Amino acid sequence: MHKVNVTIPAVSTNVGPGYDVLGLALNLRNVIEMHLTRDDHLSVEVRGEGAGVLPDNFYNPVMTAAIRLFQLLEQAPAGLHVTCTNYIPLDVGLSARVSLIVGGLVGANNLLGSPFRHEDLIGLAVELAGQPESVATAMRGGLGICSTGPDGVFYRAIEVVPMRVVVALPDLPNYEPRLRDDLPGQVPMADAVHNIGHTALLIEALRNGDFNLLARAVDDRLHEPARRGFIPGYAGVVEAARDAGAVAVTLCGAGPAIMAFANYNHQQIEAAILGAFESAGVAARTWSLGVDTQGVVISVVE
Repeated sequence: MHKVNVTIPAVSTNVGPGYDVLGLALNLRNVIEMHLTRDDHLSVEVRGEGAGVLPDNFYNPVMTAAIRLFQLLEQAPAGLHVTCTNYIPLDVGLSARVSLIVGGLVGANNLLGSPFRHEDLIGLAVELAGQPESVATAMRGGLGICSTGPDGVFYRAIEVVPMRVVVALPDLPNYEPRLRDDLPGQVPMADAVHNIGHTALLIEALRNGDFNLLARAVDDRLHEPARRGFIPGYAGVVEAARDAGAVAVTLCGAGPAIMAFANYNHQQIEAAILGAFESAGVAARTWSLGVDTQGVVISVVE
C-alpha cells in the first residue's frame, strides 16, 4: 500500500445543551492524502483553510499523529509526504484540528496495514487532542454521545434523520474562543437539571426529525450565555434566522461559528444571517450542510 486518501467531517460540539457530551458531524470535510516516498523526508503541504497558519513540518497535527502511531508500532516508512486540502475553517468551533489528528492516525494506520481498530484510533486521538466527543463523532459520523468513566472514554454514534443545517462564520479576527477556564466551576442545580433534560430531548428530536421538539430542546444555560456576548450582533442574527424559517440557533462549539436548524428555506436563512451580520458591521460567510452519517472515509491506491 503506497497511498491513502482520508476525508474527515467537521464536528459541531455541544449542540446547545450537550456541553462536552454531544457532537454533530457535518458534511464539510478535510481531505488528507498520504503517500510513501523512497527518500528519508517527512513533508507536509497545506492547502485551503489554515494554509500559512498550520505548520508544514512534523509539528502539523496530521504528521504529529502519524509519527505517534509509527512510534507505537516501532515502525516508520523511509519517507512520507502528506497533502492536507482543508475545507473546515480553523479554530472556529468546527473541530478542524481534531479532524487533522484523526486523519493522520487513520492514514498512517492504513499505510501500515491497519493494525489498529477504529476503537484504538479513537483512544489515541483522544490522548493527542482531548475533546473525546469531537473525536468519536468525526470517526463515526451522525450524532456522537460521549462520556468518561473509570475505564476511560465510552461513546455511541446515533443515527439521525437526514437534515441540513446552516452554518455561519463571522469574520472576527480578535475573537478569543471562550475557554473552559472562563466558565463557572459551579452552576446552580436548576441549570444542571435544565441541561440534562434538554440534552435528552435534543437527542430524541434529532433521531426522529422532530423540529418542534428540537426548537425547544436547543437551549443551554452552562456555556453559551458566557460566550455569545463576544459575537457582535448575535441576538439580531438569531432573530433574523428565525424570521427566515430556522427553528433554533446555537453556537458551534465555543464559536464564533453558529449553526441554525431548519426544515426548509436554507438559502433564505443564509441570506438573512449574512444581512444581520452586515447590519452589525461584521462580514461573514455561510454554508448549507447536510448532517454527515459516514464519519471517516478512506480510499486506498496500491
